[in-house]
Amino acid sequence: MTAWLPMMAAGLAALVGGLLALINPASASVATTTLAGWALLIVAGFQGWAAWKSETTSARLRAGLIAAACLFLGLSLLFGPFGDGWLMQMLIGLLLIASGAAKLWAGRAMKGAPNFPLVMGTGAVSALIGLVVLFGLNLNFGILLGIELLASGLALVLLAMHRRANG
Repeated sequence: MTAWLPMMAAGLAALVGGLLALINPASASVATTTLAGWALLIVAGFQGWAAWKSETTSARLRAGLIAAACLFLGLSLLFGPFGDGWLMQMLIGLLLIASGAAKLWAGRAMKGAPNFPLVMGTGAVSALIGLVVLFGLNLNFGILLGIELLASGLALVLLAMHRRANG
């Protein structure tokens, strides 16, 4: 089995989780954060698998960073907040910024590919959402989380397609 398949599965899981988070009418409810938390844990598992199957150290590191960010964010949503709400806000904001940075770094491998701007855009969206959460702007957290999952899913699907086409 090649390393692109678990990355594609992670991307599809994130896309489905993002759509479900956006469709849920009570997007700030416990159900949405639980759903998004589990989706992020699934994405983390598939990304960990992709990191394990990767042939180069840089590909392993990129996939591992995305997996770690998704794992910590998913656990934070399921078992948090740890301490008061401020700590949860800081943790999620920083993890989203880290997720965006990891996507931007992973997207560099696609330089010159037709989907390069899309992957870089998903990294920028994740980092921007992280800043919104970090600075405490009054936006609906469930919607932000759904958008983050959609951005992560799109990035992972595009990276998997690139990896499949280029070996």
